[in-house]
Amino acid sequence: MAPTPRIRPYKDFLTPALHRRFATATVILLGLCYAESVVIGEWNSFIWSWLPFGRAGIRTGLLFIPAFMIFVLRVAQLHVGIRTSYSAWYTFRSYALKWEVVQTVGWYFLSAYLFSEIYIWSASKDADLNRIKLIPKTDRTALNERPIYLTSFLFFVALAQAGFHLFYDYDRLDMPVTKTGLQVSKDQKSPLVVLPTQKLKEKFPHLVITSLKRATAIATLSPLIYSIDFGIYPYSVRRFAWSFTRGWAKVFWTLPKSNSLPSIRPFHWSVLSHTVFAGFLLTLLWELANAAFTTYVAQEPLKNERPITYESRDPNGSLLTGLRGKKLQTRAFAFWELVYIAERFEGRRKAIFEDIDRKGGSTWSQILGICLEVITNIDSRIAEDQAPRVVPAKAVASQNSDAKSSLPRLGQPLKDGLNRPGDIFSQPPKSGSMGVHIEAVGKFAKDHGQSPPSSLSPRTRKILDKAEGVILTKEQKEALATQGLVGLFRDWIGWFLQTSAGKPFRQEYRRKLAAVVLGQPYGDVGVIVDAIDALTRFAVCSLKEDKYGNVQRDVKLIIRTFTNTVMKLDSFKKSVGVHWTDVEKKQESPETDTILAALKSGLNELVEAFGDYSDDLRLSQSEMRLAREAATPAPARPEMEQKK
Repeated sequence: MAPTPRIRPYKDFLTPALHRRFATATVILLGLCYAESVVIGEWNSFIWSWLPFGRAGIRTGLLFIPAFMIFVLRVAQLHVGIRTSYSAWYTFRSYALKWEVVQTVGWYFLSAYLFSEIYIWSASKDADLNRIKLIPKTDRTALNERPIYLTSFLFFVALAQAGFHLFYDYDRLDMPVTKTGLQVSKDQKSPLVVLPTQKLKEKFPHLVITSLKRATAIATLSPLIYSIDFGIYPYSVRRFAWSFTRGWAKVFWTLPKSNSLPSIRPFHWSVLSHTVFAGFLLTLLWELANAAFTTYVAQEPLKNERPITYESRDPNGSLLTGLRGKKLQTRAFAFWELVYIAERFEGRRKAIFEDIDRKGGSTWSQILGICLEVITNIDSRIAEDQAPRVVPAKAVASQNSDAKSSLPRLGQPLKDGLNRPGDIFSQPPKSGSMGVHIEAVGKFAKDHGQSPPSSLSPRTRKILDKAEGVILTKEQKEALATQGLVGLFRDWIGWFLQTSAGKPFRQEYRRKLAAVVLGQPYGDVGVIVDAIDALTRFAVCSLKEDKYGNVQRDVKLIIRTFTNTVMKLDSFKKSVGVHWTDVEKKQESPETDTILAALKSGLNELVEAFGDYSDDLRLSQSEMRLAREAATPAPARPEMEQKK
């Protein structure tokens, strides 16, 4: 018996495709590096100032190093799907102390430092940005604070850019949610796909404006941050930067022994203009690097207008490995390819329908199981969220012990242990010994620490009631008795939540639904929509292309699953309600609405295609009626914005 041929995994085809797109994005970034190298260079020659074979080419290669670091960061932290949590504060608390945050800040800092060195090296003599300067009327050398301030400013820019990177989740691949029903060309044969170069051209003006705004804002605040005394050693950024630079500069130059700061601060208008210009160029490099990476990498999984698994000896087997991939980004591209096969490539559809002798079941049955699992996982997460909370056994045991302790005693309590006074195995402490005093103090603390509030003496209770009457009003005491401290300060908390500072602590309706429907910590709407659209298209096309009739036997299961999920999602949306911290009370969930629109559209197509064959499919009239009710015309699939 011939050995079973090895199935090449899906990543063997996805990785080379991503490498090709990565290389194209690198060329775009290299072009911007060349343009900036010409701008920051000295224009002392009409030809050599811009010729790539001169200093402009050297600066281009040097500038490409800090720019390419952003690509390294993006590859290391690449992910698909939005971050899901109940509040922005929970997201911050979950990710603030992770290694990814340190890695992001570190790469931006290193990139900013290298850019500062290249910028200082390329500046003209008139800019006065040399590290060392000559003291007037003498030949003595001294440290120049201007380049120190410029480097410190670029570090401030790097810290701010790292914050924007983490807040807006630049590491996420912005893949389209819906891949079917794209606009097609006039010949109705090929979809109109916007080229990545065209997308970057449209984004570039926005990137320029954003970079200029950030550089200007940080340049305005930078003198204050640079000079302010923080009260802890080394007291200010200026003093630390001066001492650190002087420490390594003494190795190469002869400097004065005095370590005192210069009396004149480096805030000349020429220096400030250089900070704005350098910050703008550096931020533009970072922004274009992120935009180019996302635009080129998040392209459709096609090669030469065919699915990327077309070159595999076993295309269906390679596709199945991608659909079962461990990483979400691998599954996202595999589902994207599956949708394209179901919609555009008739030959691959027929190959899937006819591949019935595969280990583990036919290709169609395995695709069906994978897609249905993605859809039914929504029902499982909803059921888990709605399930009653189980009380821990320890809490029940403590409640039972408290209830027993309230009953009247019929005899003396048993001894606590073998080492307690009165135990038959140990002698009680002698009268007047230290053990008697310790035992007495411990017993007093135990009795009073575990006693309920009702065991307070009448005099103590009277004093506490009098204090409450002075501090709290009647309404506040009622709120405290019924709702606790939260009810007492609800008005103040509500005012705080309405401010910008309180927004991260709101448990919004949209966040709640996204966390449950999509799952945590990441959830991708596109994978769920792709699973729905793929099953729908395969089922409809099977009427003409499935010669074995395997798909028709599963249409009943698909319709039932779609119907149940629609009903559960609709019911869950109505039952969630608005949390008391959600002051805006907007009951909107674009993520859930997009999934519902895909389910209802799929049910519409299935009911129209198989409605006349309901008896053959063994679908009862009640099931068809529920399917038609669930497949009511759905609104257009809304565009979604990422939640932090």
